[in-house]
Amino acid sequence: MKNTIRPEKIHKHVYLNQGIIYDRKYTKAGELRDLHISLLTTVGRRNADAEAQPCMVWVCGGAWRGGRERAAEMLPELTYLAEEGIIIAAVEYRILGEAVFPAQIEDVLTAVRYLRTNAEKYHIDPERIGIMGSSAGGHLTILAANNDGQFDTEMYNTVSSHVKCAIDMYGIADIEAVYRFNINALKNGQRTRTRDPWHFPESELLGDLPVNVLAAAKRAGGINGINDRTCPVLILHGNDDHVVNIEQSEMYYQALKDNGRDVTYYVLDGADHGSDEFFQTDVQKIILDYLKDKLL
Repeated sequence: MKNTIRPEKIHKHVYLNQGIIYDRKYTKAGELRDLHISLLTTVGRRNADAEAQPCMVWVCGGAWRGGRERAAEMLPELTYLAEEGIIIAAVEYRILGEAVFPAQIEDVLTAVRYLRTNAEKYHIDPERIGIMGSSAGGHLTILAANNDGQFDTEMYNTVSSHVKCAIDMYGIADIEAVYRFNINALKNGQRTRTRDPWHFPESELLGDLPVNVLAAAKRAGGINGINDRTCPVLILHGNDDHVVNIEQSEMYYQALKDNGRDVTYYVLDGADHGSDEFFQTDVQKIILDYLKDKLL
């Protein structure tokens, strides 16, 4: 049986460009590690002459252990943004066990500068680059949003790591507060990732207990770096989060307001850490509308 149809063009063709090496770094074990970017984009061979598009850098979570194998695992959930003409760049960063802070944010900002340096090659508008991330990726997003340059390296240093807007999904804003929260939970017999404070993710991130390296812990908390260059921020957090307490976003929201920064905050009622509520049409619309206002 032969049929002829004329499909309604609802979705755009989205390409996945993997294996882009933006830097090489040695790990603590002496391994020379390639750091990759994966791109979701509507620009391919069929439309190679397309105009430059805005770009959102995606930073994955996973207690700072996800920035290797898991770096691009959330790209399918971000296809709706790519279809709207926003290039999504998922970046790898050195994980716990490979390097201690500030290696992770240095890598992320190096990726931003790489994308800006190679903007023409990847059809990116260098003036419209934002950042978004979840959990530990939210933590790195918060640091990047401050646009203060303190974590920039010499790589691609002819361009800036400035981001135009940021979306923080249940991220960690205050490393010291997270450590105190986990210590209190441990004392009260509540659930924690481990019973050993030395193996709390925030301790492994810093290479020591946060109470022993307060200056580093303070520097690692993006809430402490808010300034007049901090970009507009959208915060999303569930009020039933059992991993990163919503207090983190409450404090971050208030600190941004107190500093006169542009901030929008949504509490997802009943949502847990990275639960399905964050990936529903209602939330997608919030994110897309926000980017239409701040990035497009």
